[in-house]
Amino acid sequence: MVSQRTWESPALRDALTGLGAGPIDLSAPLTGTEALAAALAFNPDLDVQRAQLALARAEVMQAQQRPNPVLSLTPEHLLGAANGVSPWVIALSLVWPLRTAGKRDLQIEQALATSDATLLNGASTVWGLRTTVRGAVCSLEIANAQRSLAEQEAALRADLSQRLARQAEAGIASRYDSMRSQLERDQSLHRLRLAQSEMATALHDLADVTGLPAAEIQRRTIGDDCLQGVSPDVQSLATLQERAIASRLDLRAKLAEYRAVDAAFRTEIKRRTPDLNLGPGYTYDQGDRRITFTLSGELPIYSHNDAAIARASADRDRVIAEFEKLQWSVHSGVERALDQLQLGERQLEDSQRVVREAQELLERDRKRQLSGELDQPAVIASQLIEINAQLDSLDTVRTFVNAVTALEAAVQTPLAPPLFDAAAATRIVSPDTPTGTANEAH
Repeated sequence: MVSQRTWESPALRDALTGLGAGPIDLSAPLTGTEALAAALAFNPDLDVQRAQLALARAEVMQAQQRPNPVLSLTPEHLLGAANGVSPWVIALSLVWPLRTAGKRDLQIEQALATSDATLLNGASTVWGLRTTVRGAVCSLEIANAQRSLAEQEAALRADLSQRLARQAEAGIASRYDSMRSQLERDQSLHRLRLAQSEMATALHDLADVTGLPAAEIQRRTIGDDCLQGVSPDVQSLATLQERAIASRLDLRAKLAEYRAVDAAFRTEIKRRTPDLNLGPGYTYDQGDRRITFTLSGELPIYSHNDAAIARASADRDRVIAEFEKLQWSVHSGVERALDQLQLGERQLEDSQRVVREAQELLERDRKRQLSGELDQPAVIASQLIEINAQLDSLDTVRTFVNAVTALEAAVQTPLAPPLFDAAAATRIVSPDTPTGTANEAH
């Protein structure tokens, strides 16, 4: 129930233990690992993936079952039977279906491959959940910082507007400067409302992905881990592409899907050999007793299953084409994400340099104010410059965070906390899955 979705929930504590994290300190800032644990405990997508996996495994059980024989009893009563002769005719038969040419083994192989594909697709969804959670936490941290800076700007512009209004009345400043400061004050209030709206949106986005009520998110202090702009330790493009090919769950799921459609193709070829029905029976016919034996099967006179074979072959070619397309998109996606990360790093360095310069300017103006060279409005103007530099820096932080997220998604390897990899995602969907991937076992 929603009322039980709290930071103290046992399900959330179990998820934290599974992630290798300690208990939650509610007085400490919210971390991405804690948010991910909440998502793993409460997000309904996991229940959907587990239900789909249970269905796929039930289909494996269904494929492994052998068909039951069919017992048939056909009694007849003859009207006007001859005197002294029993009027009853009773036929009893037992039909055993027999699948030929190894079609049962191929059906099991197809079901197992489909189960592997379902597991890997579910793990890919869980990995995507991790990426979404981290993005939501970073968006909340950035929105919180923007709101704080917008509040500072609004307060400074209100102060500056009042000072310039008094100076204009005293004839020290022009009325034009006073009116312009009032307009800038009103614009800063509008920006503050926008920042508050973005903060509320980010809060509810995180609540949606974690499955926690927004009130629970508000109980926590918003951290600043994403604002640090720490560059991950990345390798060369070729190494990242190789890692992506080896670790991408969707690629492995597509390979499992190919195994399934290939087994289906071979099954359709085997169906050119008809299945048989073996039927030993017993007949009581007006006092006579007979033992019968029937052997039946389809006669491939008009059809040799060519249409089904052609369809299965086309389906297999489709999966091959989709795999090659996905493989190419992985290569190009890694290259694009790496370029974006490198560009984001340079933009972040530039913005941080501008912030440092603005802070140095503010410190010099404060010292000049103490020496009597500048008045308070001039210092406030420097403060506003420094705040605007920080706001611009937050935009570059957002670009940098998005670039890191894009590279993580392309390689499907964590480059920043929470450190949650593909193997962990697989275990979340199916705790009984060995450390090795499911499709490696086949």
